[in-house]
Amino acid sequence: MNRVLLGRTNRMVYPRWALGALRGKGTAEEQAEALFQSLLKSSIEVLDITPAPGLWGYLIRKYAPPTQTAIVCPPHLISLASDARIASVSLQSHIIETLCSIGRETIDYYFLSMAQPLTEAQLSGVLEAMEVARQEGQIRATGIACYGDPMRTMALWRTHDAFEVALIPNEPTALQTLLPEARHRRAGVVLHSEQPLGLEDTEGLNILLNETTADVVLAPLKW
Repeated sequence: MNRVLLGRTNRMVYPRWALGALRGKGTAEEQAEALFQSLLKSSIEVLDITPAPGLWGYLIRKYAPPTQTAIVCPPHLISLASDARIASVSLQSHIIETLCSIGRETIDYYFLSMAQPLTEAQLSGVLEAMEVARQEGQIRATGIACYGDPMRTMALWRTHDAFEVALIPNEPTALQTLLPEARHRRAGVVLHSEQPLGLEDTEGLNILLNETTADVVLAPLKW
């Protein structure tokens, strides 16, 4: 398949990302090893390590592949912060922890989760921390993970235009509310689908891309 331009990141990407969710038989280590070996032989370039950062980080350090990484900040990490400074430090700590886990100097795509409501102080702290991390090269692209109430996400987005990529669930309400906003802001759109796709399932991928007009599909692997 042809590469596509991913919004304001100005990066040409393959329109399929893999979600590092383990659904097969055997131990987590055995599943991850088999899945990782299959990924290395495929056209997929980005692995979302959110479900198991430590496990995927170990394999990335072990094999040093060209695979790019994406991760969503745990929502509770920020929602429990009592002020902007603690929110900022919490996010900085998560970034450093992730970099140590994968043994790299940069996370390719780092997403702020909107699964839980955030105060203005919390938002101020994390957005400042994300921008500093991006300027220092710890993050290549900043994103918003549009989980939770779509209207809450849109309200935040309209007052904080800080995101180059939007990760939007494959749900009608979320897509109808947030896809136009993403296009208006020239943000790349990554569709989060719970439907597993095979490594080379271009037909299933094309159906999702055409139905939603997303740029990229993030989905678990069927293998």
